[in-house]
Amino acid sequence: MELKTQAVYVAVLLACTLIASSEAITCYMCNSVQKSGCADPFKSDGIEICTGTTCTTLFASGVAKPVTVRDCSELPSPTNKCEEKSLPGSKEIHCTCMSDYCNSAKTIIPSAWLLAVVGVLSMSAAIRN
Repeated sequence: MELKTQAVYVAVLLACTLIASSEAITCYMCNSVQKSGCADPFKSDGIEICTGTTCTTLFASGVAKPVTVRDCSELPSPTNKCEEKSLPGSKEIHCTCMSDYCNSAKTIIPSAWLLAVVGVLSMSAAIRN
């Protein structure tokens, strides 16, 4: 099979993966005020789940007691990312991710499809050279 034909197959496979990633995913739903297992280190026992297009995690510190909130969102996130916001007297870290149960971790790990995109782009660049 030609290298260009293989690249087309990989591109089609990648497109199918990206389309599938827009479907509902399962996330954890809790807050550390009501469930101590919701804080880090995270313990999934007895934690509710929800479905959405994006999982979210919010870490707030500087308040009387640090708070962690894990939830679902219906708005797609452009990437797996965390953003930090400093507010007077407190700090918030808001993370979004797009794979099942991805909001269990404190650090967002790129999903497999993102790694596949990087691989395809690298292979495409190698083909052109």
